[in-house]
Amino acid sequence: MKRIWAIALLILLTSCFEPLAAAKNSQGFTMAVDVRVGDLQIPRGQYNVTWTEPSGSQVELTLKADGKKPITVPARLIVEKHTEVGVTTFNENGVTYLQDFHTTRQTFILPGTPSAPK
Repeated sequence: MKRIWAIALLILLTSCFEPLAAAKNSQGFTMAVDVRVGDLQIPRGQYNVTWTEPSGSQVELTLKADGKKPITVPARLIVEKHTEVGVTTFNENGVTYLQDFHTTRQTFILPGTPSAPK
């Protein structure tokens, strides 16, 4: 009988903490202007970004906005601390490009961008 209660308790605790584990690789942010990543146009707005577990330093980012098709792009992960969540953009020939997205613990560098902001 004790074994059944222990298993039931384990299942209950696992189901309670599962949403927290899923949110570990997720972050909401605001894109203040329309930007490009390579050939992809990303409109301004509220986004939720999720990322895969790293393979070396490589991850896949998926950007989701209400009512819009998700956008998935590759990125390079760098573990570094920031005071707040945000993005870095740069302007080239009148086009604004998304260089990176960062959380308080890591930075995701997008492909085709310079290593430092212009």
